[in-house]
Amino acid sequence: MSVYLLISAACGLTAALLAVLALKHQKRGKGDRSLRSAGSGVTAFLIFLYSFLNRCRFTRSMLYYIRERLEFYTHFDERAVRKKTALVFLITAASLIALLFLFWMITRDAMMLLVLALVLFFLADTVIDIFVSNIHLKLLKQQLVYHELLRHKYYELKSVADANYEACEALNKRGMHEIYLQAERIGDILSGADQENDLERYYEVAPNKYLKLLAAMMHITREYGGAQKDGGSVFIRGISHLSSEIRANVFKRERLRFALRGLYVISLLPVFLVKPLRQWAGSSFAPLDNFYNSKAGIILGIATVIAAFGAYIALRRIQRFDVPEKPYGERNPLENRIYEMGIVYRVVDRLVPGNYTVKRAEFESLIKGSVSGINIQILYTRRIIMGLLAFLMGLVLFIGLNLNNAYRILHVPEIPKGYLGGRLSDADYEKMKEITDLDREILTMVGKKPDAALIREALAEKGIRDKAAQDLAVARILEKSRRLGYCRFKWYELLLCILLFFLGYQVPVLSLRFLKSVRRIDMEEETAQFQTIILMLKDMNRIHAEEILEWMEMFSAQFRDPIQKCLANFSSGSGEALDQLKEDVSFPPLAGIIENLQLANEELGVQKAFEELEDEMRYNQEKRKKLNEHIVESKKNLGNLVGFLPVYSLITLYLIIPMIVTGLQSMAAFYEQILGF
Repeated sequence: MSVYLLISAACGLTAALLAVLALKHQKRGKGDRSLRSAGSGVTAFLIFLYSFLNRCRFTRSMLYYIRERLEFYTHFDERAVRKKTALVFLITAASLIALLFLFWMITRDAMMLLVLALVLFFLADTVIDIFVSNIHLKLLKQQLVYHELLRHKYYELKSVADANYEACEALNKRGMHEIYLQAERIGDILSGADQENDLERYYEVAPNKYLKLLAAMMHITREYGGAQKDGGSVFIRGISHLSSEIRANVFKRERLRFALRGLYVISLLPVFLVKPLRQWAGSSFAPLDNFYNSKAGIILGIATVIAAFGAYIALRRIQRFDVPEKPYGERNPLENRIYEMGIVYRVVDRLVPGNYTVKRAEFESLIKGSVSGINIQILYTRRIIMGLLAFLMGLVLFIGLNLNNAYRILHVPEIPKGYLGGRLSDADYEKMKEITDLDREILTMVGKKPDAALIREALAEKGIRDKAAQDLAVARILEKSRRLGYCRFKWYELLLCILLFFLGYQVPVLSLRFLKSVRRIDMEEETAQFQTIILMLKDMNRIHAEEILEWMEMFSAQFRDPIQKCLANFSSGSGEALDQLKEDVSFPPLAGIIENLQLANEELGVQKAFEELEDEMRYNQEKRKKLNEHIVESKKNLGNLVGFLPVYSLITLYLIIPMIVTGLQSMAAFYEQILGF
C-alpha cells in the first residue's frame, strides 16, 4: 500500500472524528447553555483546546480571527466565547482535512496541492461565515420572540423595565440563551445609574442594529414616559415596526440562502475537476494531452481557475447581509504606506485627474456609490499595484511556459503527426521514448547551433549509419532545434505583459463598478428601513432631527460614513451639514428623507415634516414587500449567473475548444499525409 494512501486515510479518519465530536457537542448544546455552570466533559475539552491552541503563534492568530467573528453575541460570557471559538475551529479543521483527503484521492498531484492551499484559505473563511450567519439568523428569530414577550408584558405592567425583567425570565425558561444575554444586558442598562454611558457602551458590542434600536427605544420610553398616538402606545407601535423589519431580514436571508445553496461548491468545482478532466480527455484522445500541456492549454487552465476564484469572491459579496467591510485604508494600511513613499505618491499625484474634471467626478461618484471608504489617491495607488502585479505575473507565466515547452521538446515523447487514435500502445510509447532520448543526446552533443553534418557524425557515433534512418533523424532533430530556438522570451510576450498591466490597472475600477451595482440593492433596502425608523420615532417625546440622524447612523451600514460626518458638523451649522450629507450620499431615494429632515430642523418639526409617511404607511408596506422580493430575485439571478460561470468556462474553455482545435489540426495533418504533402 502506498504511503500517500496511508496518509490520506489517516487524514480522512481524523476529519471524521473531529466532525463527529463537533456535531455531538452541537446537539448537546441545547441553545448554548451558559458556561457559568459546570458544563459537560466536551465543554471542558473545548475550553482546554482553546487554551492549548492559544499557546501556538500560528493557531493563535486563527483563534483570534474566529473569536472576533463570534464575539458579537457573547461579549458578556468569556467561557462561552472560548467554547464556541474552539468548536468552530474544530469543525473548520475537520472540513479542510476532509477536503484535502478528497482532493488528493481525485488528483494525486503534488502541484495541484499548491492550488488547494489557496482554495482552503477561502473555504476556511466560508465555513466561519456559515457559522456566523447561522448565529445571526438564530438571534434574529429569538428576538422576534423577545418582542412578543415585551409587548404582552408592557400591556400588563405599563413599565418598560418591569416588562423587560418578566421577558428575561420567560426567555430563560425557554432556553433562548443568546437573546437572554442581550435582554439581561438591556435590563442592566435600564436599572443602572448612568444609563446614557451604559447605552453608548452597549451600542459598541450589540450583535445587530435591531437590538441597538430596541435598547434606545426602551431607554427613551423609560426616560420620558410612554407616548400615546391615536389611542395606542408609540412604544408598542415601534416594536411592531421593528419586528416587521426583522421578519423581512429573516425572509431575505432564508430565501437567498435557499436560492444560492451549493453555489460556493459549484463555483470552485472547476479547480477540482481541471486535472481529472485533463487526464480523461488526454487518455481518450492523445492529441488533447499535447494541447493541455502546450502554452495555450496551460493559459486556458489558469483562466478557468481564475474564473472560479473570481466567482467565489463575488458570490460571497452577493450573499453578505452584514455591515460592509471596513474602509480599505483601515483594513489594509500597507496601501497607505505605499502611497506615502516618495516615488509612489509623485507618480500617483500625476495620474490622478485634476479637480473639476469629468473623469475625476466620475471616479468620485463611483467611490461614493460603492461605499468602499477609499479616496481617489488610494484608488490610483491600488490600480498601480494591481497593474504591476499583473505585469509580473505575466512575466513569470511566459518565462515558465517557455521553460516548460523546452522541457517537453527534450524529454516528452511526441505522438506521430496526424495521429487520430485514442492513445499510444505501450510498445509504441517505448519506441517514441527511445527516439526522444536519442534526440536529446544528439542535441546535447552538437550544441546550440547544429547543422546536418554535425548531426550525422553524432548519429554515426551512436551506431546509426543507415542513410535513410539518418535522413529522418536529421530532419527531426533540426526541427526540434528550431523549436527550441523559439523557447525564449519574445517581444510580443513583452507586449502581452504590458497588456496585462493595463488590464490589472482597470481591475480596481471594475471591482468598484461591481460593488456599486450590488450595493445599490442594499442602499434601496436601507433607505426603506430609514422610513420605518422615522415612523417609529416621529411620535416619541422630545424627538428632533439630530436625534433621528443619530438613530439612522446607528442603523446604517451603507451610509454610515456620510451620516457620521453630518453629525460631526451638525453643531457648527445644521443646514450646511444636511446639505453636505445630501451631496455626499448622491443617492436619489435618500434625498427625499434628507429634505424632510431639513424641513423638520428649520420650521415644521419632526411630526409635521414626516406626516406623509403615516398617510402612506400601507403603500410603503406593500412597496417594502415588493422591494424585498426584488432584492432576493436580483441577488438570486446575479448569484446564479456568477456561480455557474466557472463551470461554463470549464466546459467551454477546457473541453470544447481544445477538442475542436486538436481535432481540426489532426484532421489537417492526416489529409496532408494522404495527399502526399
